[in-house]
Amino acid sequence: MAYTLVKFNRTRFFLTRFLLAAALLFVILQTSFYVSETSNFEERRASILAALERAETIIQSELSAFATDLHILSHDDRLLDFALGNEDMYQPTLRGFMSFTEHKSSITQLRIISGEGKEIIRVNRKNGLAHEVPQEKLQKKSGRYYFTEALKLKTGQIYFSPIDLNVENGKIERPWRPVLRLATPLRAEGNGKRSVLIMNINAERWLNNVIHTQADTASPIQLANRDGYWLLGAPETELWGFMFGRETRLGTENPRLWSWITQHGDGEFDQDGVHYVFRTILRGSFAPYLTEHISPSSGNVALVAFSELPSPTIPGSWNVASALLTAVLMAALAVICFGWARAAEARHLAMQGKEAAQAEMIRRERLASLGSLVAGIAHELNTPIGSAVLVGSTLSSRFQEFLEMIKSGKILRSDLEVFERDLGFGMTILLRNLERAADLIGHFKQMAMDQTSERRRKFELSDCVQDVLASISPQIRGKKIVIVRKIDPGLTLVSFPGALAQVLINLITNAQMHAFGDDQSGQITITGKAAGSDEIELVVADNGHGIPEDLRQQVFERFFTTKLASGGNGLGLSIVRNIVESVLGGTVSASNAQGGGATLTIRFPRVSPDGATDYAQEKVDAQPQQAA
Repeated sequence: MAYTLVKFNRTRFFLTRFLLAAALLFVILQTSFYVSETSNFEERRASILAALERAETIIQSELSAFATDLHILSHDDRLLDFALGNEDMYQPTLRGFMSFTEHKSSITQLRIISGEGKEIIRVNRKNGLAHEVPQEKLQKKSGRYYFTEALKLKTGQIYFSPIDLNVENGKIERPWRPVLRLATPLRAEGNGKRSVLIMNINAERWLNNVIHTQADTASPIQLANRDGYWLLGAPETELWGFMFGRETRLGTENPRLWSWITQHGDGEFDQDGVHYVFRTILRGSFAPYLTEHISPSSGNVALVAFSELPSPTIPGSWNVASALLTAVLMAALAVICFGWARAAEARHLAMQGKEAAQAEMIRRERLASLGSLVAGIAHELNTPIGSAVLVGSTLSSRFQEFLEMIKSGKILRSDLEVFERDLGFGMTILLRNLERAADLIGHFKQMAMDQTSERRRKFELSDCVQDVLASISPQIRGKKIVIVRKIDPGLTLVSFPGALAQVLINLITNAQMHAFGDDQSGQITITGKAAGSDEIELVVADNGHGIPEDLRQQVFERFFTTKLASGGNGLGLSIVRNIVESVLGGTVSASNAQGGGATLTIRFPRVSPDGATDYAQEKVDAQPQQAA
């Protein structure tokens, strides 16, 4: 078959490989980034949950400890006597307050408010030291909510105030000092009124403990009271809104989140690509011995701690580092694909050179085969044409003699009869030789046309074999080889007769060269029959030496020959396999007959496949086409 050089498009090769590999790499990177983002999200989420749990544990334990301290103080006999009006117990009570306050760093104030709402003793903690507040600076607190709410409780019950900012002399202290107050009513005085023991606790440290338990500074914890007012974690203008008459509440800013928190208490919530983790702490879990002394007001100290972090998304998994990594990997991939394209181009050019050389050798082999046929046909034509010339010359001389006899007037009837007989006999011989020459030329012309045009057409298998045998008969004549034809009639094909003829010529030539020794007689049998309704089986068998078993798998390889010294080039059977498989759409195999000799069997469809039409372009140009 002819070989057509195809221009290698390095740019297209590079782009197709690079784009495919880049898409795969991008998917891998995107998946990796998203998995990393999800893992980081889970780590941060777990960190927030752990921080909230630690904060609740710490604050709850401290609150329980302060409730216990207040309970113990409220049962001190000296304090109770002083509250009932025994002025002699002032100093002992003061010393107890001073000692207690100095040892409890979170307590900022201890005091007793009488039934009329006037402070009767107060100890403040300032700069780490406890200080007695002089009598003239004691204030009236009858209107303060924690005093009035505590009086509503039974004696011994503990009131918990909401966490708010400390107020002195009617003004909020600066800097802000968040305070939690615990109060318990004492036994009634002589007038039936009860005084109230109040403990002020520095809530700022508690609140900061909640913040500091979270190591992830990118997702700080925010705190709100049970009404949704921010205490920590928001801009200063939004903090402690209830103290300043501002409606800066979580319920106003994010009503969906606040509704979910109030319904569930603890949990998680997703909204608009943001994941919220929340927990309600300081919910009043106390030691069993305190349970009867804890009033429902313990719910006042409930805090909502929450934090937010972005939900993992594909766009969110990209950052500067991932973008740089992707760019570097893409650049490396481009370099690899470019090198791949150059190597593929070099390999393609090398294959083109090799196949072009092989195609040229195959072309020369076919031309040599055709030239040998031409020489044989020329030699074969020499006999009938020479005989025709001799007969024509003889008839011409006899005709001249006959004319001389007519001119002399000495012609006899017997002479006329002799001339008629000689002329008839000569014409018969002349026509027979010319018909023989015409028949040879016709067979060669048909095969030559098929060999050169390579058009698929309808033909009879027997006619194709006959044309081949007639064309190669000069090569066989003079040798002790007999060719036997056994072709079933009616085997009509729609295929390439030239390609099939080339296969037969190569197989017969191969048998002549390899099956028999010099001057050895032999027989080559060509058998053609139907193999099912759609296929033909064509067998070329000889009774010669056969094929050595160790070489049988190699006989169809290019350039494999055992007759290199005798002119073999190893292309004959390679061409056969190439034509049978790629043109005729069939298969070829080699085997040895039981009685000796080689058998080459070809099976191919009656109608050649469409894919074989490439062969139809083979002889458009005698030379291989060059790449532009």
